[in-house]
Amino acid sequence: MADMQCILAGLTRLFGPVLLMILWHKKTGAGFTPALVAFPVCYPVFFIGAAIRSVFSHSNPAAYYIKQGLLFGILEEGAKFLVLCYLLSSYDSRKDAVSYGIGHSAFEAFGAGMTCLGLIGTGRAAPDIFWFNLWAFMEGTASAVALTVLIFYGIYTGRNKWMLPAAILLHALGNASQGLFIKPAAITVNILLTAGECFAAYRCWEAMRNPYEDEI
Repeated sequence: MADMQCILAGLTRLFGPVLLMILWHKKTGAGFTPALVAFPVCYPVFFIGAAIRSVFSHSNPAAYYIKQGLLFGILEEGAKFLVLCYLLSSYDSRKDAVSYGIGHSAFEAFGAGMTCLGLIGTGRAAPDIFWFNLWAFMEGTASAVALTVLIFYGIYTGRNKWMLPAAILLHALGNASQGLFIKPAAITVNILLTAGECFAAYRCWEAMRNPYEDEI
């Protein structure tokens, strides 16, 4: 039973973003290119982040997690901004922002999926590994997409000086909370943060509505 949960958890993490992107494409006609670009972009971003984090002192746990949150907030959201603003400048639909966010979440889910599959037969898997990973996939994807929409809105409206720092700060808070609070409190904080991000992204999404976009 535990091994079956490991398999289900791994498949959810590995193929959940792929299925979501296919459904998004079918529903809106959004292209796959932004998602395909986002996935490899994350490799150097996370590598650089891990290298910088390795020199952080652990003497003050609170300071360590705050610095880690800010580090990855700056790197990940900064990379999104640069790619959306310059590399994918021709993909100027709000639908493409969601595609990029799904691609970003796919990278984050990949490592977790492989870890879950690696626990098969070891007896070390938590009894709720599937449900935990299902929730983590949904929450992580929602946050990645929402923050990407916020950044895209900043580019779309010329409000980068506000939206990019906001996305970085929200990312940093979500990242740092996992180390600053005990597990129940951290889960609650992340739920509230993700809900706030999704609400803000929805407002930005509606503000970017083009009455003719479905005719293109």
